[in-house]
Amino acid sequence: MLKVLHVVSTLSRSSGVMSFIMSYYRNINRSSIQFDFLYWVDSNGTYAEEIEELGGRVYFVKKPGFSKNSFFSILSFFKDNSDKYKILHLHEVYLNSLFSILGRKYGVRHIISHSHTTKYSDKKINAIRNRILCLPLKKNVDAYFACSQAAGNFLYGKRLMKQGKIKIINNAVDSKKFEFNEKIRTKVRNNLKLDKELVIGHVGRFNKQKNHEFLIEIFSEVFKKNKNSILLLIGMGPLEEEIKEKVKLYSLSDQVLFLGQREDVRDLLHAMDVFVLPSIFEGLGIVLIEAQMTGLQCYTSDIVPIEAKVTENISYLSLKSAASVWAERILETKNDSVRTNETNKIRNAGFDIRIEAKKLESYYLKMKNL
Repeated sequence: MLKVLHVVSTLSRSSGVMSFIMSYYRNINRSSIQFDFLYWVDSNGTYAEEIEELGGRVYFVKKPGFSKNSFFSILSFFKDNSDKYKILHLHEVYLNSLFSILGRKYGVRHIISHSHTTKYSDKKINAIRNRILCLPLKKNVDAYFACSQAAGNFLYGKRLMKQGKIKIINNAVDSKKFEFNEKIRTKVRNNLKLDKELVIGHVGRFNKQKNHEFLIEIFSEVFKKNKNSILLLIGMGPLEEEIKEKVKLYSLSDQVLFLGQREDVRDLLHAMDVFVLPSIFEGLGIVLIEAQMTGLQCYTSDIVPIEAKVTENISYLSLKSAASVWAERILETKNDSVRTNETNKIRNAGFDIRIEAKKLESYYLKMKNL
């Protein structure tokens, strides 16, 4: 049995990184490979129970920092689990030095760095810190993973990409699970008391990256021209209350539904007519893949990597364009449009989780034998 230790900040269900890892975890051959998790941010609504049901273990340590307590908490973990893990899969790449030193001292043979984004942080001071901490990255890790070419180029450089040293691990999804279903659409719309409204949707954590402020401006322009429109916002985050205040300011409280963190995102995607993701930066945007799989027309910012375009249902718009320009494009979508089955296109583009999980298994097992 090969045990892989995933180092993440949180096990929260609102984490895109955790959503990615869990998709693979559910679909790998767990009789030959098991995942354990090391994390330091406690939160409500986590994957901890599911991880343990799948055979993995979770370990909480003090948040990495410059204090002795933090260092000894992580050191204690590695001492207690000496020689247990041959592979450490690092998703918080700015911590490469700390985990390289401690991991290798206590039996880790291979360290994977995984780039999930195209920016060090949405906070300037954190971005500067993370950039400095990533300087020794190439000396400390021996495998380079990324969710897209853009994310790989950002963290590791174009030279390594051209040399074929970066493995793109697609943010794959369950193609069967997200195939469009008219019955689900009708049921969810009835539950939300939606009839013939144009339903615009967004899934994302309320933070600067996801650009909710601009999204509200876009919807305001949509509503000016179509009073029979609704915006669904799915997710939680630090800026949620601020966005609610902006919605009140625009007098849109009856038209914008804050649905919180949900377990039924797939069903809600079926209920939508349009999906909008005006992110300031993205590694890929896994929710765009899911939205396209349900046949939704998607509008996203042109900073999102082109790999996210796996069907003809996605349009890229500039963040420099006015909200009214985005609104005009969105209003081209009809709420009675026929939704097409995009499953085969998703598979062919490399985003079917059953196929991609086997590839990741192969990578891990090859590393085990090195």
